[in-house]
Amino acid sequence: MGLVPADAARRAARSAITRLCTGGLPPLELLQQVAERVRAAVPYVSAGWQLTDPATLLGTSGFAVDVDPRTHLQLIENELTGADFIPFTLVARSPAAALTLSATTGGELDRSARYRAINATNGWSDELRAVFRSGGAAWGQVCLARAAGEPAFSRDDTAFLTAVCAEIGDGLRSAVLLDSACSAVPGRAPGLVVLQDDGSVEAMSDDAVHWLAELPDEGLELPSVVYEVARRARSLAETGRPGLPARARVRVPSQHWLVLHGARLHPVASQRPTTAVVVEQAHRAELVPLITAAHELTPREREITEMLVRGLSTAEIAATLWLSPYTVRDHVKAVFGKLSVRSRPELTAMLFHEHYAAGSQRAVATPSRATR
Repeated sequence: MGLVPADAARRAARSAITRLCTGGLPPLELLQQVAERVRAAVPYVSAGWQLTDPATLLGTSGFAVDVDPRTHLQLIENELTGADFIPFTLVARSPAAALTLSATTGGELDRSARYRAINATNGWSDELRAVFRSGGAAWGQVCLARAAGEPAFSRDDTAFLTAVCAEIGDGLRSAVLLDSACSAVPGRAPGLVVLQDDGSVEAMSDDAVHWLAELPDEGLELPSVVYEVARRARSLAETGRPGLPARARVRVPSQHWLVLHGARLHPVASQRPTTAVVVEQAHRAELVPLITAAHELTPREREITEMLVRGLSTAEIAATLWLSPYTVRDHVKAVFGKLSVRSRPELTAMLFHEHYAAGSQRAVATPSRATR
């Protein structure tokens, strides 16, 4: 495979990605289709593509290209330690949508622990990482890798991926909106998975087996989101510092959402430390942050939305947030406009019923440019 695609190939890939991102595909299918087009424009030997929970930046589902399961788990471990170059949490906060390992290390790849321990042993060299943002939130991410001996990712490679990141982010955000209507599954209890620090399963309940069987097969013993949540919980416990929670929401094909929570378990007697991950159907309130982020509400607007659905009056909201009632009314007007509702009851119905009611139809339209 050539490493310098013709300009015509890149233009064709860009046009195809634009069409895909406005085609109404489900999120994971959209990402799979985009991956093929990106590879035609920016050649790579291996890659990892993920959907993310915009609230916690944890990967929720995805797929790897020529990455074996053991290495996949090593990459999750490295990503969530926060002690290496260009972790996705850094890329998500960066003004640049895409960054290369070669540029950030000044061309000295062996400064990266990930390169020394993982890339070099797998015959990989440079990385190109990107986060797909829209509305101030991250909806997906990718890491592309070049083979050892191949040229590093060029400025043109980075520029191409940067140019399509916003379109992909918009497409994923719109796909989440279209996928937010879902049905409930009555009578199924939360499931529990207990993991050792090496990722092996120590125990798992029957309900966990049921829930996890609904997630896409990624070639691992468990879906990658379980390992992501567990590693975040372990990291929070080890550092003792506050951080993004060990929590992720993921859409499953059977028309509902799951939420996963992680917690570190204290050893008893001579047992080794373990991490528990609870898997359960998402309650209605769990989806509200996801929906408000998808509609591009600002942090202040999300805060006011939460207070509105809790029943606080304009005066109470103003006093709580140290704002004038006039400012609160302006925020409420903006919230209603972005969510296409006209009253507080409509807002509550839209958030808690239209997106979650059992048997509901796919009633959420792709946001118009006016709300972007």
